[in-house]
Amino acid sequence: MLNLNKYDVVVIGSGPGGFTAAVRAAQIGAKVAIIEKSFIGGTCLNCGCIPTKFLWKALKIKQEIQRSYEYGFSAILDPVIFENIINKKNKNISIIRKGMESILSSYNIVFFYGVASFKDKNTLLILNSENGKTEIYADKIIIASGTEPSTVGNFVFDGVRVINSTDALNLKKIPKNMLIVGGGAIGIEMATIFSGFGCQITLVERANSLLSSEDHEVSEEISKNLSRHGVKIITSCTNAIYDIDRYEKILVVTGRSPSSIFLNLENAGINTVRGNGFIETNEFCQTKINNIYSVGDIAGKNLLAYTAQNEGVAAAENAINGNNISVNNCAVPQVVFSMPPSASVKILNFIESKNIIFGKFPFTANGRALIENERMGFVKCAVDVLTRKPLAFWIVGAHSDEVVNAAAQILKSGMKCLSRETIFHPSFSESLLNAYEDAFGKCTEAVKKNKAKKI
Repeated sequence: MLNLNKYDVVVIGSGPGGFTAAVRAAQIGAKVAIIEKSFIGGTCLNCGCIPTKFLWKALKIKQEIQRSYEYGFSAILDPVIFENIINKKNKNISIIRKGMESILSSYNIVFFYGVASFKDKNTLLILNSENGKTEIYADKIIIASGTEPSTVGNFVFDGVRVINSTDALNLKKIPKNMLIVGGGAIGIEMATIFSGFGCQITLVERANSLLSSEDHEVSEEISKNLSRHGVKIITSCTNAIYDIDRYEKILVVTGRSPSSIFLNLENAGINTVRGNGFIETNEFCQTKINNIYSVGDIAGKNLLAYTAQNEGVAAAENAINGNNISVNNCAVPQVVFSMPPSASVKILNFIESKNIIFGKFPFTANGRALIENERMGFVKCAVDVLTRKPLAFWIVGAHSDEVVNAAAQILKSGMKCLSRETIFHPSFSESLLNAYEDAFGKCTEAVKKNKAKKI
């Protein structure tokens, strides 16, 4: 027998976008329910951002212990038991899940476990193995169902030998060798982690470089650092299945597909973009059906946790108060946890400017990098020579994942120049200023390269 429940707002998916949308809607005063088919937290918490960065940090600590002699210590590292690291990773995820559950409970948000599908534009069916089928009604619905790993070519995930990123993050021991198919951010991070713990990695990419959409100097630096750690890199690879029998594991990380197959979107009249399953939305995160919104990966704009959160807040407020908040991700920082990590942030369409000059500053000339023995990498800056506004920053080096946040705020502020009194010394962040000054031949912290340009 169907149970009928009525809510002001129902959110499908509890990842960063859905969770944020549900909480914000409740803060405004709506009666809210959230539907989740798996674990609270979505991909980011359970098989994406959090576990990947935990394993990266574990590798970083391992390397720091091995290099502690550089600070006068004599430390001996016991053999690494990878299963212990995985168990600790899972424990931390569990702690965060409980925290999220407490937040939902504090706002009286009702949590439904199960697979959601549309009956019509206001009615959802929830199917799970325990309670069967539940029917709920909502004035407004926010879809945040996320994405899933996709495969390529003749590879078929079996969870044992041919694995996806979720499988890789739950391996209890390090394979002897592994073929990684896909040279994007996920492939690079997996190659970094597993090679660092002793796995022989071959990384193949169809394009002619890793991170093919990124600045070529960043791509080259990442490739150089991976090679230094023993990763074999093959680009322009169109036949990754060649000679695969010699690999213990084959990890396919060639992209992600929208989790929309069970939603029955056609029952609500919702459009998807070019038939690929991503949901079409406007600047208010609204679909063509007025009472239905979509945020995060499933909307296919930026497959990032923090842009999903931004969209979640906007969708919740627009759904309740009317379309007053447009989402303008004009300067979105992106980070790849290589070793060292790399990051970038750009003003949209910055490359269209006809007056761009570039500056670059190496971390070998940064005092903080010397203190922390993290002298690899650089900061690169693109500047509009007429307005003197910075347009983009690229960072390869320690703490680039934090430094890029400062860079993003600089770009979003529309600042016409950077000045030394606003940046602490000694810091990695001051290299943003150094790279900016270098574009004009004014950097005082590096040896002279070319005749300074008078401005």
